[in-house]
Amino acid sequence: MAKLPTPINPNTKIQYKKDETGEFQPPQGGEWSDLVDQEIYPYYPSDGLVEAVTLAIRLNRPLLLEGEPGCGKSQLAAAVAYQLNKRYPDILWKYRLWNIQSTSKAQDGFYTYDYVGRLQAAQLDKERVQDESINPRKPENFINWGPLGYAFREQDCRTIVLIDEIDKADKDLPNDLLLAIDQQKFLVKEIREDNGEPRWERANKAAPPIIIITSNREQELPSAFLRRCLYHYVEFPDRIRLTEIINSRFKNPPAIIVKNALDKFMKLREAMEEDELPKQVSTSELIDWFKALYDYPTGEIKAMLEKPGIPLPSTLCKDHQSSNSYQDI
Repeated sequence: MAKLPTPINPNTKIQYKKDETGEFQPPQGGEWSDLVDQEIYPYYPSDGLVEAVTLAIRLNRPLLLEGEPGCGKSQLAAAVAYQLNKRYPDILWKYRLWNIQSTSKAQDGFYTYDYVGRLQAAQLDKERVQDESINPRKPENFINWGPLGYAFREQDCRTIVLIDEIDKADKDLPNDLLLAIDQQKFLVKEIREDNGEPRWERANKAAPPIIIITSNREQELPSAFLRRCLYHYVEFPDRIRLTEIINSRFKNPPAIIVKNALDKFMKLREAMEEDELPKQVSTSELIDWFKALYDYPTGEIKAMLEKPGIPLPSTLCKDHQSSNSYQDI
């Protein structure tokens, strides 16, 4: 029986992996990454999250991440971009961020059109239009591509796109993304083909974008949208993972300080859970708190952590109830 040919799939060899050796991780204390245009730190995904990312790449489906605010959902896309850029240096990688606002529309992710600019250019005397980049007869001159628009149009690289906090927007936004997600294309109605039909921009099948979407569950997402995504819930890290996070964020913090700080933090977290507060302290707030503590000499930090109460409470207790309820921790 003849062996079936190996399918040509640009995603089958691309994998996001746990990197225990640190070979494909930023150094301890972090470093600036021009790729993602931000400071980036070592990222410690769970086995389930690693699997979800790899499946999203292999199946060419967006990955929807949910979880408590501040648990590291938004940092995943940058971590994936950083690792893939290091792991597969023969591929050119790019990173695009789409920060969703309450007023965001799906169209913003693809492109916006400068109608006013084109009208102004059209009103100029023909002799004054020397610059072809503002020629009103070329509508493409007045298109500003959005994060998804750039990613779909890329021909020579793979792009990781982060659609951050999609639940902030109206439900029309995820519904209006369905065609692009499903068929990897979007319509540019201002540009016409030779036959007069609007142009379809299609993702390069050899280099489709890798799309990661985050949600804090401020509202439910449409079922049709969910069917087109892979899903993973990012759990709050356990103590071992929190220790790894602190040790990776700061250069050589004393072990006793990390232990004592986490003792306080975990007691506060457990007390908030028992009291069923709507807002729990998060991983990002732990990092801010430790950063504030770390500005003090080691002896002073140790003394502050040994006293009852939460030192520098404004970094962790964000409402009147929590500010007054946990002074004996």
